[in-house]
Amino acid sequence: MTRLTAHFDSAEFGRPGAPAPDAWLYWVRKLCVDYLEPLRREFGVVNVTSGFRTASHNHEVGGAPSSYHQRIAGRRGAAADVRCARGKPRDWYELLDGLAVPGLGIYPGHVHADNRRGRARW
Repeated sequence: MTRLTAHFDSAEFGRPGAPAPDAWLYWVRKLCVDYLEPLRREFGVVNVTSGFRTASHNHEVGGAPSSYHQRIAGRRGAAADVRCARGKPRDWYELLDGLAVPGLGIYPGHVHADNRRGRARW
């Protein structure tokens, strides 16, 4: 386990048998510092419901083949699906949109945030 920020560690972004790769953690740390820590300040504890995914797990859960939840060699960026202790997905989405999160999606019960190159909304 690696401490990423005051409130997040690498274990939150992996899963048993599939820890987040070290090379991916650089981007996860940036995601935490730039977006998840501000989200936590506003809405309380942030629970990571999905972080790193192996290609097989990503396929099992119906993730996009080029999902930022996966470590793809040479690509910058990481992703997290999160929910907060307070507020609703629309609230979390609006705060993250105001922070200019590059990749941002809203779902029932959680939001997706990633630090890809460019901008994507869904």
